[in-house]
Amino acid sequence: MSTSEGSGRPLRPVEEITPPEILSELRHGVLGQDAALRYVSVAIYKHASGRVSGNLLLIGNSGTGKTTIINNIQRIYREVPEYHPLRVMTIINANLLVDSDRMEFRPERLFVALEQRARAVIGHDPTPEELKAAMERATICIDEVDKMSGIIAGKPNALGVVLQQGLLTLMEGDIVPFTAHFVEDGVERARVLELDTSGMMFICAGAFEGLYDQVYLRVTTPGSGEKLKSTAIRTADGQVRIETRFALGDYFKIEDLFTFGMVPQFTARFDNVVLLSDLGVDVLRQILLGSLDSPFVRSRDFFRIMGIELEIEDLAASLIAEQAEKHSRTGARALRTIFGRIANPLEFDPSANGALQTAPDGRRRLVITAVQVRQVLGL
Repeated sequence: MSTSEGSGRPLRPVEEITPPEILSELRHGVLGQDAALRYVSVAIYKHASGRVSGNLLLIGNSGTGKTTIINNIQRIYREVPEYHPLRVMTIINANLLVDSDRMEFRPERLFVALEQRARAVIGHDPTPEELKAAMERATICIDEVDKMSGIIAGKPNALGVVLQQGLLTLMEGDIVPFTAHFVEDGVERARVLELDTSGMMFICAGAFEGLYDQVYLRVTTPGSGEKLKSTAIRTADGQVRIETRFALGDYFKIEDLFTFGMVPQFTARFDNVVLLSDLGVDVLRQILLGSLDSPFVRSRDFFRIMGIELEIEDLAASLIAEQAEKHSRTGARALRTIFGRIANPLEFDPSANGALQTAPDGRRRLVITAVQVRQVLGL
């Protein structure tokens, strides 16, 4: 996808880096969310063009990959030379953007974080023009935006409305004065930058936990005209059973966000509201075995310090993924808890249960078996 800055070849116009190419690159770091990544790919393309907005609202249970998607957007900006002007990217928690005492939106807190990131990316003391240009092409990620709902526990939350109205103004495209300091002729001086937010991309994200229960209640209320779907599930042992499950994406309507407490004008500023899928067994198994941040990979690295090679049987990995899949509200994070129950006794004393093997060439290996997994998890 990328061209080498040292290859002597000219950089391509960013318009030639198509959404399918961006999707292919995102897939290297994000598993199981292809539908969501298509929206993200288009948003990146729009933002890179600088002519249309690509704002996104990401909704997904904890552990479904919201942070992973954001980290991989940042990786693409860093690794693709054509995207280097877009490398300024900051992540900030929604509740930091409001002053609860004065009921005020505080955009300067966002721009201070943005300035710090821009200076780090530029790598030298920037001129006012350099800093302004870098900040105006930034990607801004607002986390836990669902915690700033206009309704909390059935009661109006004025602070949430203040935040949404403030972000709405920025996403519409606003000119915001921001004071920064520069060294000019050996003297530090304050300069006011008139920042145009219309070239920034905003990605707001949240678990929206109450939304799941809200939509589930709407669907299952007698007379709703809707019903839950039943699907055939094949277990790790090869058995098939029928389960009735609720997936938010099957029933979600944009009006559900209004009921949740999101201001209609705020949601209208997003190009797309993207629902991340709950992760299935196959994807969780891939994450367990291949993700750089997976508990198995971390444990394998730990054992290598001791000169031990950690392995896991295919069925054992499938059983762990199957148990994690039952915890749909925590997604991939459930893998860490479940695998930890199995790995911790081995990490404490690899030779205690007799599973440690020594090959004729002196190499030592430890294999996590399906029998061990069943014993530890009580399956």
